[in-house]
Amino acid sequence: MTQQATAVGHAVRATYLYSAMTDVAGLSGDTAYGAAVDRLWADVVAKRLYVTGGIGSRGVVEAFGEDYELPNRNAYTETCASIGNALWGHRMFLLRGEGRYVDVLERILYNGYLSGVSLGGTRFFYQNPLESAGESDRTDYFEVACCPSNLARMMAQLPGLIYARRGDDVFVNLFIGSRTRVQAGGASVAIAQTTRYPWDGTVRLAIDPDRPTTMALRVRVPGWSRNEALPSDLYRFAESSREAVALRVNGKGEPVTLDQGYLVLRRRWTAGDTVELRLPMPVRRLLANGGVQEDRGRVALQRGPLMYAVEGIDHAGHALNLVLPPGAPLATSFRAGLLGGVQVITGTARVVDAAGAAPRDVPMLAIPYYAWNNRGRGEMAVWIPTAPR
Repeated sequence: MTQQATAVGHAVRATYLYSAMTDVAGLSGDTAYGAAVDRLWADVVAKRLYVTGGIGSRGVVEAFGEDYELPNRNAYTETCASIGNALWGHRMFLLRGEGRYVDVLERILYNGYLSGVSLGGTRFFYQNPLESAGESDRTDYFEVACCPSNLARMMAQLPGLIYARRGDDVFVNLFIGSRTRVQAGGASVAIAQTTRYPWDGTVRLAIDPDRPTTMALRVRVPGWSRNEALPSDLYRFAESSREAVALRVNGKGEPVTLDQGYLVLRRRWTAGDTVELRLPMPVRRLLANGGVQEDRGRVALQRGPLMYAVEGIDHAGHALNLVLPPGAPLATSFRAGLLGGVQVITGTARVVDAAGAAPRDVPMLAIPYYAWNNRGRGEMAVWIPTAPR
């Protein structure tokens, strides 16, 4: 299979095919299959992945486009394709054991996947555009009903994506309040995770083996917390963050050293041991590779794993006329009464109402992308111009 097949192939079928190829590579040890899926994954992540984790830019045939073909308003980004891409990323992690695959999976889960269903769980998007002039709206169901059923199936699979084990290595991949029990180092090890993620970057793990045991706990440190927007040059942060990841074991600070995207704690564990990981979550501006024509001169906003969007309902009915100048201060706060409780980004944007009109400053409010279109139809944008157009 060639890279050109990736460029023009059906996005949904492609991801499930690539997942199957990845399974074949892992189960058979066939290095040619392994090399092929490595190339395919690198191609998608470097040239065809939306900042929300969505894939598929051509709606007519539900397909990938040419290199860097990532339109915003006409984005197809079918919910099913996002799910397929997430499952493929999980298979790639199982094959290679690297955190970068889970980084992309996480981006999909909190953005391109979660946007496919309303907050009430009763209305759905088939397509998940990154811009709307008010034409987009969720619906109760579809004649082709693959997306609602796949959303439910993926949610049921989610517990199996949080942890993994390889020999005596235990992986913590996703940060979700949970409990599990694994066999490692000849012991039965209970792990309890407590966190407010994605609103807060503090993750606490309680490690309770039924007998003292030696094993390696591998905790993923997301790329976004290490100034890596994506494991490719498709997107990058406008500025580096100086806030560092912090680690404490049994209340004592420990150095953060990484191996393939994971901090590795290889030690003798006893009942009552604790691990605390603190991931800084400043508001970040994202820039796209210059090859993405529609995103030139624009920024997207990210905090933690979440992408953000501006909606017209928060800006006098309009969002497509907002301009966010470089360096404009941005703040964040949690609003319990908005959209079921969300962390928002606030700042000051500029508006040009008509050609030749003087720009005026207005308060700007950005909400997590997954939560848009829960207050009725209206304008929406993920990528915001940095200067009037």
